Amino acid sequence: MRLSVQLYTLRDALSQDLPGTLAKVREIGLEYVELAGTYDRSADEWKALLAKNGLTASGSHIGIDALSSDLDAVIADAKTIGFKYVILPWIGNDVYADGWEKVAKRLEPIGRKLKEAGLTLAYHNHAFEFENGGLDTFYTSADADLVKAQLDLAWVQIGGADPAAYIRKYAGRVPLVHLKDFDPALTPQWRPAGEGKVDWDGVLAACQEVGVEFGSLELDESPIDPIEAVRKSFDYFHAKGLR
Repeated sequence: MRLSVQLYTLRDALSQDLPGTLAKVREIGLEYVELAGTYDRSADEWKALLAKNGLTASGSHIGIDALSSDLDAVIADAKTIGFKYVILPWIGNDVYADGWEKVAKRLEPIGRKLKEAGLTLAYHNHAFEFENGGLDTFYTSADADLVKAQLDLAWVQIGGADPAAYIRKYAGRVPLVHLKDFDPALTPQWRPAGEGKVDWDGVLAACQEVGVEFGSLELDESPIDPIEAVRKSFDYFHAKGLR
């Protein structure tokens, strides 16, 4: 498993200084980034910025509206920037209110078109999907060849499941995870890796077993400077043999 960072973690710094923040990411030791938003840059500009800083995009979070109405542009941008994984980061209640089976069937044609273009669709969970077994219903209903999982491991645990067991449950379908730590007794609850409640040794063993390709560092909110939080998380996993 290779380390990446979900750039949502660094959204404020990126808004102020996109090139400089990417340079700091590379200085930490990271070679991959997971995109979330364009910051008013074109795909060609992103390609140049990443290349200048020795970075590669491991994937991108892209909303349901763009996937539903502008998929050709999504594919073109992915090809230009050079990422394989197109990740749906979240859906609203209006999308899943009629059942997770319908969500699965809505996403399958999107996944099929992406697959035909050499790309892969993945869904990123939060905790709400675990209500009434929603996430399991979704993955059972969706074609495993067309809809993969990006398991956000903190949200899996917050949702009531064991992260390592859940990774193994969907072996063969989990190319991506979010390496996020948390402590519900603290505010904000999000912590640099190793400072929260996730059993990382168990999680990393499961990731290795099932062949997870990318683990993206992420903090929804950071108790310290986000760059330093990313650095601490990277150092934690680097000490365990990842990079």
